[in-house]
Amino acid sequence: MILLLAAALRFHALTREARFHPDEALFATFARRAAVNGDWLLRGPLDKPPVSIYAGALSMTLVGVTHLPDGVLTLDAYAGEFAARLPNVLASLCLVALVYALARRLYGRGRTPLLAMLLMALSPYAVAFSATAFTDSLMLLCIVLALRLASARRWLWAGLWLALGLGCKQQALYYLPLLTLAGWGSRVGQGVSLRSSVFTAARLCLPVALGFALLLAWDAARAQPDGMWALAAAHNDPGRFLVRFDEIVPRLRAWAELGGWLAAYPPVTALLSALAAVALAARGARFIPRSTLADRILTAYLFGYLLLHVVVAFNIYDRYLLPILPLIVLLAARGLDWAWEIMCGRLVAPQRAAGLIVGALLLAGAADAASGRVPVGGDRGTHAGIDALAAYLSAQPVAAVIYDHWLGWELDYYLGAWSDKRRVYYPTPAALVADALRLSERGARYFPVPRHQPAQPWLDALRAAGVEVSVSYDDGRFIVYALNFPPSEGGA
Repeated sequence: MILLLAAALRFHALTREARFHPDEALFATFARRAAVNGDWLLRGPLDKPPVSIYAGALSMTLVGVTHLPDGVLTLDAYAGEFAARLPNVLASLCLVALVYALARRLYGRGRTPLLAMLLMALSPYAVAFSATAFTDSLMLLCIVLALRLASARRWLWAGLWLALGLGCKQQALYYLPLLTLAGWGSRVGQGVSLRSSVFTAARLCLPVALGFALLLAWDAARAQPDGMWALAAAHNDPGRFLVRFDEIVPRLRAWAELGGWLAAYPPVTALLSALAAVALAARGARFIPRSTLADRILTAYLFGYLLLHVVVAFNIYDRYLLPILPLIVLLAARGLDWAWEIMCGRLVAPQRAAGLIVGALLLAGAADAASGRVPVGGDRGTHAGIDALAAYLSAQPVAAVIYDHWLGWELDYYLGAWSDKRRVYYPTPAALVADALRLSERGARYFPVPRHQPAQPWLDALRAAGVEVSVSYDDGRFIVYALNFPPSEGGA
């Protein structure tokens, strides 16, 4: 029943009409090039490993790609949205079952595994990110499976799944310390020799090293001016390693606002976190080796992860909290289990009432996430209408020039796999005007602008150069300016 509930929420999110987030559009565009154009090396400015993108490309091939009358492959933009997001929906559903298996391994039979499974099924974070095309969701499935295998001391398999997670996204390596701690915790009280420890580390790290080597070989085969690793470093370079002292409190507040949606509505997440803390303290006073040690390991890693993201100048992205979602769920389930034990047989009526209220709030939060009404997940309406904008631009004359400063990969995706327009980018108004005036041919040129962007400096620069600027499209969210250049300068 929990899996059916999880599936209903995730497939509702999948079938909801929602345009791509810029990063989703980037990954979906690369996946479409593989599925439609046959570019399986994913040539271009890509800063992520290929496994998640390959999964999207295979999904597009199976459920999205069609043939034009002349036999050429193509992909409808809306079918592409569905296909690119489908692998993450299936991964999120598998993660619900996997969290149950992990909780069974760490805590044995009882209420905790089912509670953890229910919390994962209803987590607004899990639901909101399920129907997206980010690379994080498939990575999360791989690294949690690696954690489950490490807790059972199946080191080679744990290393293989961690390597596959690395093939989805570089942040998978953040789980390497947790895998090591989980394996160590499973062997507490047993005599472990130095030779055995070295052999264990080799079995875990060898597949990861092999996976890293394969990624290097793949990136070299692409023969791009800037490799994946260089672009990843450049795109995430804050200009410094540690944050400034005056940034700590704002960063704490920002992470707390995003983390409030990990388990439910923020007040419920805070309540579950408090219960988990009290349960950890109460159980810590007793000697329960296996389960209490697992709590301490998860809590220690959780605090280390959060501290790292507060003091190191990482970007504050909601999806960066996904790796700790399973840990939050496990500890929250432990807190609920402890509260149930305390109340069992004493306060039956309040116990049932509290259970119904919490359950209703969890379900309401999950339903809001599936309908796109929570502030985490995909685009959340920022680029609603970009499909209509792309349709308008696609209807313009062949080889029309589109000066695109703001819309990048989103517009690239929605213009389609076989766009006949020329889309160019300039970093400054002066650069655009200088190159546009040098273009000697006559033809239509357009300047699309999201309404919230500061377009006036660009329009002023164009008009100062004698360009006639007029609005040719305005839907309240996007404006398209038609540009008519002076004939003496070679323009239209």
